Amino acid sequence: MPPGAGTGPHPRIEVVPERPEGLVCRLRGGSGEIVGTASVRDEPVWLIGGRRFWVYNADLPAEARGAEEAMFNAAFEALEGEYRSSRSGPIGLCVAVDDPDEMRRRPEAIWPEAELLYAGTLPDGRQLRIRYFWDATIGPGVPNSPSLEETRGQEYPLDERYLIVPLGESDDAGPEDVLALWARESVVPEAEARRRVQEVQLVAIERQQGVVGVSTAYVRRSPRLRMDMWYYRTYVAPEHRYSNLSAQLIFETRDRLERRFVSGEDARAGGILFDLQNEGMRSYFNRALWLPANFTFIGEVERGGHLRVHYFPGARAPAPP
Repeated sequence: MPPGAGTGPHPRIEVVPERPEGLVCRLRGGSGEIVGTASVRDEPVWLIGGRRFWVYNADLPAEARGAEEAMFNAAFEALEGEYRSSRSGPIGLCVAVDDPDEMRRRPEAIWPEAELLYAGTLPDGRQLRIRYFWDATIGPGVPNSPSLEETRGQEYPLDERYLIVPLGESDDAGPEDVLALWARESVVPEAEARRRVQEVQLVAIERQQGVVGVSTAYVRRSPRLRMDMWYYRTYVAPEHRYSNLSAQLIFETRDRLERRFVSGEDARAGGILFDLQNEGMRSYFNRALWLPANFTFIGEVERGGHLRVHYFPGARAPAPP
């Protein structure tokens, strides 16, 4: 319990296991009186692709506002325990923040104490923040879909015949080499390729064949998040797709852009958005959180792709008007 809750010398939070009318926690003052409550309701959240969440609401007096995070975390832990036991029901907690002063006071894209991630702004101006239960799934998997524990410790080593470098830092990795890869594989029309080559971040070089993979990223304003983000794409030639190149390209591109943001060298965008269109990969990697890449599912795009976000340290959600 954080100090300053303002409810007497020994305030305490109690979880309500029977959950009458959605009540999940009570805050009691030093004399045992109830001074605040937290409740939830089970709802599909359309912005997050219609996935079911516990929509959280706390009723706390002004003098007990110091207990907000503790109340939320107590509710989260209780409900997460139920999810991990049953593997059914809502997959996390959702909070719709409607107070402009709170948005300005707490601008972080991820609130550190409650681990609530900013997932977008609703049409009425409320900020939607979510936190998934551990190992939450966002859709049906396949028999060998890895758990979060399995992916957390997974390593993606590269064979020594491969090298990943920024564009232009090797004689074998210039713009024309990237254009040749795209033309050889017939994946990007020539006019678009010559425009897109300016967005290249990293290239993967094979010792004998030269450029066999590429990552690109460009800054664009996200209508959902109402903030500028890096939009990420990657391409690896088919015969090299079982070499961990795709994984290493996303790891190294993420780290490169993050370093530039934190150092102030390029602070145009506060994170990366990744639209996963491959249906097979969506089924295989069906957890809400991707580890070790650290990308979180925040919804679907019109073509059915899964939209995932990674925020850089210090990234801020948009302030209210």
